[in-house]
Amino acid sequence: MTPSHIVILNDNGSLTGGSAAVALASAKGLAQRARRVTLVTCVGPLAPGLGSVPNLECVCLGQRDIASDPNRLRAFSSGIRNGAAVAAVRAVLGGMPRRETVVHVHSWTKSLSPFALAAVCEMGFPLVVTLHDFFVACPNGGLFVHGANELCGRRPLSAACLRCGCDRRNHGHKLWRFARTVVQNRILRVPERVSHFVGVSDFSVGIMRPFLPARVPVTVVRNPVECRDLGPAEPGANREFLYVGRLEVEKGARLFAEAAAATGLPATFVGDGALSRELRRICPHARFTGWLPPEAVREHLARARALVFPPLWYETLGMVVIEASAAGVPAIVAGRCAATDVVRDGVNGILFEHGSGGALQAAMRRMAGNDILASRLGRAAYDGYWADPWTVGRHVDRLVEIYGALGEAA
Repeated sequence: MTPSHIVILNDNGSLTGGSAAVALASAKGLAQRARRVTLVTCVGPLAPGLGSVPNLECVCLGQRDIASDPNRLRAFSSGIRNGAAVAAVRAVLGGMPRRETVVHVHSWTKSLSPFALAAVCEMGFPLVVTLHDFFVACPNGGLFVHGANELCGRRPLSAACLRCGCDRRNHGHKLWRFARTVVQNRILRVPERVSHFVGVSDFSVGIMRPFLPARVPVTVVRNPVECRDLGPAEPGANREFLYVGRLEVEKGARLFAEAAAATGLPATFVGDGALSRELRRICPHARFTGWLPPEAVREHLARARALVFPPLWYETLGMVVIEASAAGVPAIVAGRCAATDVVRDGVNGILFEHGSGGALQAAMRRMAGNDILASRLGRAAYDGYWADPWTVGRHVDRLVEIYGALGEAA
């Protein structure tokens, strides 16, 4: 039985990142299927036009996310239990039929808090969780040791995890995050009460599966990537190497800046972050645009020789790599990240040794020195994407299948 009511929970009501983009796109896509959809979010404002979508009701609490709340005591408290969010979830679900309603959560660690998820389970509604990150198991959400800038092999919530100074801020903040995850997983038992997990890539599910309850099913559902087919770009005639994303260490922004400086190749950074000033110093010949709207990003992709996607951590997908493929632009990708699900070395892109500046430089020089290679890889990326595009419609189809199975099980 397909549910008639779908409630979507997400920290933010606007496009603040990949998980929010998926949450909002799925909310609109599901509402267009003539289903009653309610979006519950803590942090506004709502994305333009969201409030006028037929069959979609939006509930926004108008709160701050915990990182930007100047009252740190309140932020630390609400990050573990956001009482207003719990009350809002209970109020929304209070009038909905249990057998015809599914609750789907995308992000909860920036504002909603684990208690909002526990409230769903306590009220007897099936809960679907999309694994946009690793917060369902890992206290810092990345399975990554900030500072050392290395992938983490410790078991989440183990004694070794507790001792590890992996937080980007300080160990005190890590201890708070550790405590929040203990509350989430061992006191509220949220993961084992989830009805179905949704993964965003086979790679990330492979990393996460050992830390998830064995009895809870996991299905990979491709994220919606709405791209217009404008024909393939001509990377063989372009020279610019493009980075799109947050300018942070774990995203590999410094690695790319150092490689661009060492090779002298043209480089453009689209995005912003803590490393902005440092990257300008490392690579003074590069262009820095700040954040740009999607159309402007697509224009930069069309003028790029290659997209460089060099994260030091795992990632769970790498949406910009999919967008580059849709534009006919090859990607140069770190070899131990989730984007390796869609990039095959020498077929539609180039893989380089994870975290190696020398290997990245070699990959960039290889791409820069061979127009035929750049064109061939870009065309293969384009053909591969458009043979099986990642549309909102296909994304919603898979969600409806999962929701329907839950309704039948109930």
